[in-house]
Amino acid sequence: MVDADGFVVVELVLPDAATGLVLADERHGVPRLPRLEFPGRHVPMNERLTDAFRAATGVSVRLVEPLDFTTAVLALGSPGPELPAGYGWHALSGVARNSTTVAEWAVRSGDARLPWFTPSWLGRADRYIDDTLARLGRSRVAPTRQMKLWSMSSVLRAESDTGAVYLKAVLPQLAHEPLVTGFLAAQGVGDFAQIIAHSPQDHWWIAEDFGGVDGWSLPETERRKALQQLCRLQLAMVGQTAGLRRVGCPRISLPQLASALPGLLARDDIWNARSAPHNGHRALAPDERVRLLGLAPYLAECCERLEALGMPDTLVHRDFHPGNVVLRDEGVLLHDWSFAAVAHPMFDLAPWLLDMTEPAARAHVTAFVQAWAASTAPDVLWRAWRHAKPLAAVIEMLKLVGLSDIVGRDYHFNWMPMTYGWARRLLTAAADSEMEIWGWRQ
Repeated sequence: MVDADGFVVVELVLPDAATGLVLADERHGVPRLPRLEFPGRHVPMNERLTDAFRAATGVSVRLVEPLDFTTAVLALGSPGPELPAGYGWHALSGVARNSTTVAEWAVRSGDARLPWFTPSWLGRADRYIDDTLARLGRSRVAPTRQMKLWSMSSVLRAESDTGAVYLKAVLPQLAHEPLVTGFLAAQGVGDFAQIIAHSPQDHWWIAEDFGGVDGWSLPETERRKALQQLCRLQLAMVGQTAGLRRVGCPRISLPQLASALPGLLARDDIWNARSAPHNGHRALAPDERVRLLGLAPYLAECCERLEALGMPDTLVHRDFHPGNVVLRDEGVLLHDWSFAAVAHPMFDLAPWLLDMTEPAARAHVTAFVQAWAASTAPDVLWRAWRHAKPLAAVIEMLKLVGLSDIVGRDYHFNWMPMTYGWARRLLTAAADSEMEIWGWRQ
């Protein structure tokens, strides 16, 4: 919920494992779940949330599970706290009477939760970090910090006596990231994260902190260096697709994409879910749904025309946005290869251009064409983007729908609103027959 002053309000469920009661704010007459406010429209599901809770209550906690965009479950730190004045322990049913989200969480089986959405997981992760550091003659010097937590992954940061390390845990379907990272690092085309430990059975690994300036903080001209580095890497990987497949990168050929289109467009559980709470009120309207269904022949033709242009399949990042690049003194470092695949190289332009103005998007598409010009004629590349752009939106939709299917209905809220956003971008791209818009914005 967003209040009248432009702050987003989050409700917090903090159980006491010994009694089953939850912390309640008693300062307003009727006990209720504790609430925090954050400026803007998004609740930070990381250490900023737990830091704010500790500042407000004096109680040390760790984030366990986001239940939706504005509700989260916490776990008490150790030792147990002395409660501040105005707070007490109450039965959950008495303080969350109007919350369907919390009520559904309360009856959900523990087996239905993702591993990192259980309090015990945090202790296991800490022990793995400590054991890894000890084997390297290092030690942790501060409590681990939660950098990100959602249904796709959990990322922890630990400060050691010789620098920070990160633990990342992911869904089993995305666990080829450390293998891909190691394979790419061995090719001598740029810098990559240094993996220092890998537990395949847990689907997690530890990497050294690589520092640098996050791509979101870079000016547009500096971001172009990241796109150019991706293009260099893609060109180098054209002849290495067999190696990429061996380390777990799936292949998404244009014929495969064409065959997947009817099934995607026929998903009534997605496109007709207008009133479902997880869709963030962004589900398609009936007329949009009809238009989307009508795109099947057009998209199949895009696949045929793009394949006829003969650009080779190669490495695609599939989550290529400024948050997954850093600029260091040594150059650009590309990271977060969980979705890495072998496919048409232009598909990576979809997320990269997402938030850019049209002039910036044109400059970046031009940079892509210039980088690939040694391999493919520029006029072919310009024609290729006309056909690849709508298909790139489909690739994003398939990724997000796939994640929704993996994590289940309880976590659809992470993925469905973005799916609808890409569906609308696809509709816009399909209507732009003269390719007047090279990016995603007017």
